[in-house]
Amino acid sequence: MASIESKIQAAAAENATLLQTLRETDHAAPDLDNQNKFIADLDRQILESSRVISELDRKRNKELKDHEKYRDSVMRRFAYKATGKREKFTQRAEKEEKEYFEVLQQCHHEAESRKRLEQMLRDAHDVKAQLETASRRHRQAQVDLDGLYSSIFEGPTPAFPEEDRIEEVTKEARDNYHQARVRCEGELQALQLLEKAWKSMSLSVRMMQEAVSASHWDMFGGGSMADAMERSALHKADIAVRDARMLAMQAQKQSPFVNLDSIPNVQMAQGSIMSDVFFDNIFTDMAFHDKIRQSQQQVHRCLDAHTKLVKESKERYDQLKGEVKEREVMLDSARSALQEARAEVFRRVGGGMRETQMTKA
Repeated sequence: MASIESKIQAAAAENATLLQTLRETDHAAPDLDNQNKFIADLDRQILESSRVISELDRKRNKELKDHEKYRDSVMRRFAYKATGKREKFTQRAEKEEKEYFEVLQQCHHEAESRKRLEQMLRDAHDVKAQLETASRRHRQAQVDLDGLYSSIFEGPTPAFPEEDRIEEVTKEARDNYHQARVRCEGELQALQLLEKAWKSMSLSVRMMQEAVSASHWDMFGGGSMADAMERSALHKADIAVRDARMLAMQAQKQSPFVNLDSIPNVQMAQGSIMSDVFFDNIFTDMAFHDKIRQSQQQVHRCLDAHTKLVKESKERYDQLKGEVKEREVMLDSARSALQEARAEVFRRVGGGMRETQMTKA
């Protein structure tokens, strides 16, 4: 029968390889749990977004019918004019137009949000596949290591209480590492989402500057081209603000320390086709220019808030990363201690067997 020492010596290389695999894939299980939660949350958001889009489509169709009544009805326009209520007709037509375009814009925003959520879901599934592969490697390495130890520790382990005690310490160290890793990975995902939100707000700032420039041109005779540029820039700025808000909400789901209340609201300046076409003059242009300036200031404040959120998340992530490293060192130390304890048991058992053999001789 092979001695304990010879078994240990024969298993040394395999043991080192398995321990290295475990170290490389320790993160897989907690990261996979986190990723599954992230995917489940994205699934719920996409489902809710689809419901909202359906409701908005119904509302859009209704508003379109109301809008067309005033846009296309020559008789209705003539009747209001004939009774001296032309201004009332214009106000009603503008109201219906505004309500329709507001719903149309909401539909567009929600559809764009759902597209981004679907892309995030596809990316999340790609990451999940990688984590599943690493997790399978980890499980297999643990099974192989357990099998290796079982082949060496033949017989009941209660005879070796010190080895059992250190094994419990190792299990606790592994659990602590996994918990720290989950928190760290959550904060990392939150940080990445907040950085995307910051980039989106930076885009909104640039678009607002373009809107201000177009509005300035419009005041000095830019005409329909200036109006179109102004509307386009405001639309892009508004979408970017909404994207940033959505990304910040995603970040808070990954890290509860993300303070959404610190993000100020942005009231984006909204124009009107009726006022641009029928009531376009220097006074309306100046009034709308002031609204754009107000929105620009709000966007800048919102960018400042996102900058602070990124900074705070980065600090938390650095702290958690240090904690993970600490726990990882403790786990490696516990595993090494367990290996030493088992090697000591192997030596004691081996020594006892030799003494018995010498006594019999």
